[in-house]
Amino acid sequence: MNAETRYRVRIQAAALKRLGLGCGDRIALLCPDTAEFPCAHHAVLAAGAAVVPVSPLLTVGETMRVLVDSRVDLLLCHSDVVTVGAEAARMAGVRMFTIGPPTRAPGADGRLEDLAEAMMVRRRRAPARQRTKRHRPIGTPW
Repeated sequence: MNAETRYRVRIQAAALKRLGLGCGDRIALLCPDTAEFPCAHHAVLAAGAAVVPVSPLLTVGETMRVLVDSRVDLLLCHSDVVTVGAEAARMAGVRMFTIGPPTRAPGADGRLEDLAEAMMVRRRRAPARQRTKRHRPIGTPW
C-alpha cells in the first residue's frame, strides 16, 4: 500500500469514527471493482467496524433486503451505483454516504471524502502545541 492510499484510508477511517461508528457496527459497502473499494474496505476495518460487501449487480429490492437482513448502520455507496444505493437505503432506513467521484446523490448524507477532508483542514488550522525545551542536566558528559 503506497503513502497516498494509506493517507486516504486513515482520513476515511477518522471520518467514520467521527460519525460515531466503530467496534460492533456494520457498514455496507456498495462499490464496483474500482480503486475506491480497497480504500473504503480498509477504512471500515481501521475504524473497527465490520464490512458488509454488497454486489453492485443486485436490484434495489435485493440490495434493500441485504441492508435490512444485515442490520447495517451505514451504507457507503460508490457514485456509479448511487441510484440503486440511495433508493435501497431510503427503503431500509439507513444513512448513506457516497465514495468516489463527486455526484449529486438525492438520498445521500454527503461524501465521505468531503467529511474527511473537512476534518483534516480543521486539524491543520488548530494552533500548534507549545513545545517545551529539555536541557541536559548540568554535569553530564554527553
